[in-house]
Amino acid sequence: MDSEELLRAKKKAMSLLNYKDRTEWELMDKLAKAGFSEEAINGALEYARSFHYIDDERYAMHFVDIHHKSKSIKRLEQDLANKHVPEKYISLAIESIEGGDCMALEKELQKILKKGMTFEEMTYEERQKTAAKLYRKGFNIYDVKKYL
Repeated sequence: MDSEELLRAKKKAMSLLNYKDRTEWELMDKLAKAGFSEEAINGALEYARSFHYIDDERYAMHFVDIHHKSKSIKRLEQDLANKHVPEKYISLAIESIEGGDCMALEKELQKILKKGMTFEEMTYEERQKTAAKLYRKGFNIYDVKKYL
């Protein structure tokens, strides 16, 4: 690896991070797809880590903080796992949620229900479809039954 490639990898990493926050794995993947050598990628990652430009724990906390009102806990865990965030950071971020899925479930239910229509006014089939949609979104069966 030459110093020129390392410099280009660092610049590319900073450019990618300037666009949006990324996990360490996402940044590594983007640099690999850009054709950088493993040594250059590792050097760029170390550079970004040294300035805390990439921090998977911070990423997980921020992700959960933004999305916990609109996504189920299960979905948040899946999304973070898909971004290769370490399990310990996912657990820490999920533990920071107060009230569990309540707000997200209420928000999803309001989106599903037609304006002015209550759950009691729905037919049996409509109730079943609503419950199934909430289950697919990762909400706990007991929470869904409690709200419906």
